Amino acid sequence: MYVKFSRFIVAAAIAVVMPAATSLATPISVNTATLNIFRDNRGQNDVGSAQGDVFQFGADINGGSLGTSIAGIFTPAGSATPTFMTSFSPCAPLDTDPNNCSKSTPFSIARTNGSWQVEFQNGTNTTTLALPPVSVIPATPVPFPSSVTISANGATPTISWTLPAGTNPNAFRVNIYDKSQLTVVGSPQIIFTANLNPTATNFTVPGTVGLKVGGNYVFQFEVIDRRDGQQLPTSNNADILTRSSSYFDFSPPGGGAPPVIQLPTIDASGVYHFNVGSVGPNSVTFIDPAVAVGYIYDVGQGDPNFASVLLPDVGGGHFDLSFLLNGSEFSTMLDAGIQYFFPTGGVSEFEVTGLDPAAGIDPTNALAFVTGLTFVRDGPFTGTMTPLTAQVGAVPEPGTLGLLVFGLAGLGWLKRRRDPLLH
Repeated sequence: MYVKFSRFIVAAAIAVVMPAATSLATPISVNTATLNIFRDNRGQNDVGSAQGDVFQFGADINGGSLGTSIAGIFTPAGSATPTFMTSFSPCAPLDTDPNNCSKSTPFSIARTNGSWQVEFQNGTNTTTLALPPVSVIPATPVPFPSSVTISANGATPTISWTLPAGTNPNAFRVNIYDKSQLTVVGSPQIIFTANLNPTATNFTVPGTVGLKVGGNYVFQFEVIDRRDGQQLPTSNNADILTRSSSYFDFSPPGGGAPPVIQLPTIDASGVYHFNVGSVGPNSVTFIDPAVAVGYIYDVGQGDPNFASVLLPDVGGGHFDLSFLLNGSEFSTMLDAGIQYFFPTGGVSEFEVTGLDPAAGIDPTNALAFVTGLTFVRDGPFTGTMTPLTAQVGAVPEPGTLGLLVFGLAGLGWLKRRRDPLLH
């Protein structure tokens, strides 16, 4: 038996020797109507939420959860003895829910064959309660959305989404994180939450949320199946059986921004990940990662190769472009505003360096470093952009917005075509 299970033996010994000591502890006041445990398929993010397929569990603590810690306990079916207990973690109350207390642990289908309890601690006080049944959690996780976009409408943008074919959820929920505000455990604060009907395809952020143009935010989109199977907005985690949670960094664009922006996800290391349903050779895709001294651009597995690149007139306006061709490295100087076409067949990866860190480009500006791309054929784009940060001075925070704008209107950004000049 693992060392962490020894607390059950110790607890049992105490219960035998000093039964009165346990019963004298003051119970923590838990809102039992909010007790919850569900499967949460979490995407990559930079808000401190553990990525992967997890159990999330918890409840609301009456009077506020600050100062309380939480752990989960699993007992297999047919056994009276727990075989697994998580570590304790402090609750993380939110501006939108100061009573919230939750924790996650990796999902295991084996741990749906049994029962779970949640234990709360606050000083010498403890409370242990049964969680809802887990045997009804399905073996297949809820999928993520694709092509999540945001309109360029200042502080009240509209966010739209597309779900994979055959996905029929019971509800949606949206949360907005403000990365300039932190919880007591140091993660970005949720400043807004809303529950949506499963027929919704978009959501307009109300002006009362107070988004700032150029601010640094994350949009969390939850696709939810409810415990009762009804198609209703979900207002309580206790309603949730299983869900997917995806996270999209954004900055509300100001005037002059493209009208529709495809949002990326950003992992904890600051790499941008894109999931765009359709790109091709007849449209320019503009992407805008964080400011750095350079970037590495990669297509995803099965994506069409890059056919051309167009760089903006920022950071000095003169860049070094390099890529591999038939196992050999080629490089060329490239000026801003000139479309560079790669050799026939395109490339799957290229690198841009030479950005002047002294230019002081605002990493939260949606138009800070707009890069135009075309592709050798039609298809999806699921690639990445990896910032190359400066080695001296302050390193900017990983970027807040990836711009992907589609349509021939983008061709107006081109000054002239340049054929490949390999040096």
